[in-house]
Amino acid sequence: MQKTEIENQNVIKSKIKSYLAEKAEVRFLQRLLILQYLIEHKEQSCITAGEIFHVSPRAILNWVKKVNETGELESIRDKPGKGRKTKLTSAQLDQIKKNLKEGPNKVGIQSEKWDGNTLSKYITQKMGITLQGRQCQRLLLKFGSSNKRGRPAKQPV
Repeated sequence: MQKTEIENQNVIKSKIKSYLAEKAEVRFLQRLLILQYLIEHKEQSCITAGEIFHVSPRAILNWVKKVNETGELESIRDKPGKGRKTKLTSAQLDQIKKNLKEGPNKVGIQSEKWDGNTLSKYITQKMGITLQGRQCQRLLLKFGSSNKRGRPAKQPV
């Protein structure tokens, strides 16, 4: 059989990693596969499984412990409600996204371009919600409006 090789391995690997991270059902299936691997390869440890699947051995140990305690596979599924809740409603996020397409001057903020501090000031003034500049930078990235600084092109020597 001919050896197969994936082109653009780093790009594909990065996409797989982000897909595994953002989809709860996929994370659950990955955990099931890891447990199945440990069942079928009794001589392997959580450390080895972690290296193979690129998962923390401590996390695998926790999943094994949960399944042993409860006897239920559902116990390793992500529970809803983890993490800090957003202060902004989906309507407010839509409004921000719409306003990012316009310049800050058009929405009453004196600035030439959107950056974290400018967006923070806008959200505080218009919505009465305080977000730090760094959180607003993340919002800019999320909406595809990162505030990258222009750098001069290198001159040939």
